[in-house]
Amino acid sequence: MTPLKERFRTRIPSVPAFLRRAAADRRRLAYDLLPIASTPAMRARIARLIALTQPKTPGFAPSETARAWHRALDDTGITPTLPRWPTAWTDELRAYFQSVPCTDPYRTHLGSFLWDQVPSTETNMGYFGIEQVLKAPHALEIFNDRRVLETAELYLGCKPLLDNIGCWWSYGDRPAAKGTQRYHRDFDSIRGFKLFLYLTDVDETAGPHVYMKGSHTSPLLDTGRAQSDEAIRAAFGAENEVHMVGGAGTWFLADTFGFHKGALPTTGRRLILVAQYNVNRSPHLPPAPVMARPDAALDPFVNRLLLA
Repeated sequence: MTPLKERFRTRIPSVPAFLRRAAADRRRLAYDLLPIASTPAMRARIARLIALTQPKTPGFAPSETARAWHRALDDTGITPTLPRWPTAWTDELRAYFQSVPCTDPYRTHLGSFLWDQVPSTETNMGYFGIEQVLKAPHALEIFNDRRVLETAELYLGCKPLLDNIGCWWSYGDRPAAKGTQRYHRDFDSIRGFKLFLYLTDVDETAGPHVYMKGSHTSPLLDTGRAQSDEAIRAAFGAENEVHMVGGAGTWFLADTFGFHKGALPTTGRRLILVAQYNVNRSPHLPPAPVMARPDAALDPFVNRLLLA
């Protein structure tokens, strides 16, 4: 287990810095302290306490599909690939993200660029803004899929907060993996999972999502720092490593406290759409909702971080 001082160092370089961040954004108070509650048992206890204070669906009766997805998340931390979305939806989503500019969050001085006009070979990924993602065709419908929300309520013990949505390109033919392309745990929420949807075909050369099954309930390597492939395989066994491959429209759910990475593509480009379902909010969204709620049928609690 990682010493407490090492866990502090991942988010809190100094007490004054911690206090400044918390004063600037109150959401960072819990976020910066999350690595301290890094053991699965401690995280589960805190999550249960938070869930007691959150709303539940009256007469909650989840489908057998949601129960099966919940069991997979509980058992291994990741579901198998799930029944694909309509091809027309993924085609429209891909065409939309090909038409709007993205940015390199690590090199903001490069400005915005279209998917096929990357300004630097040092750019591994091109990210889209929150409003761009919310305006994408079918995105809100996918994020609010009844089966996913039922799975989330089973997993969290309360209605989820739709949080930390994103979409980005990963570019092949780069010299080294960067950021989330290396094995890591997510400390975004005390408990939650993510929906991952491929908008391009993803094989072993196109940067598949890689997950270490069972690591979501293990205290091993409980640091916020990235880990080498060798360290992760030694700790959890190479036989538990899964590579999620499939054509455009392939999707799955994963508890990203478990070790995972989006592998560096060796060729081509990967486009992925992601949403997170949390028991407590993260600081990854703007402080206030960025869009009006377009559909009264969307649950206002689930969507309250995104839609006014």
